[in-house]
Amino acid sequence: VINPNGSVFLLLSGGGASIVVADEVHARGYGAALGNYGEYSGNPNTEETYLYTKAVLGLLLASKAPQKVLIIGGAVANFTDIANTFAGVIQAIDEVAPELAAQGVKVFVRRGGPRQEIGLAKIEAALARHGLLGAVHDPKTPLTAVVAEALEGIRS
Repeated sequence: VINPNGSVFLLLSGGGASIVVADEVHARGYGAALGNYGEYSGNPNTEETYLYTKAVLGLLLASKAPQKVLIIGGAVANFTDIANTFAGVIQAIDEVAPELAAQGVKVFVRRGGPRQEIGLAKIEAALARHGLLGAVHDPKTPLTAVVAEALEGIRS
């Protein structure tokens, strides 16, 4: 936890990608708004990803910031199954979606790797269903562009 009342929360996969995202948030002048820093990697299973996501969402929901975004991101995984990890993420989001929507949270996603098409399609559908969709991107979009897009959500 960096700032319990931050506006920008991170659910990142992979050490390199997580550093890029956190550094980009800081470089764009939003370092003080960064609520958390951490990452999951090593092909966690659905349950492990669900538990980690629940912890991050708990921090986000407890923040008193008036506007909040969640960035779910990572590079292109070599062996982490995107559909399986996103199943855990979606399960955790589904549990608190009404609270996230009530707080106006938007979620921005960028990920790639094995079974990315399935994982990205499912997370996009879940976020849209709950009114939380900021944007979902595959690896064609740079992580830095996703950070810029997400920060627009707290500037307005």
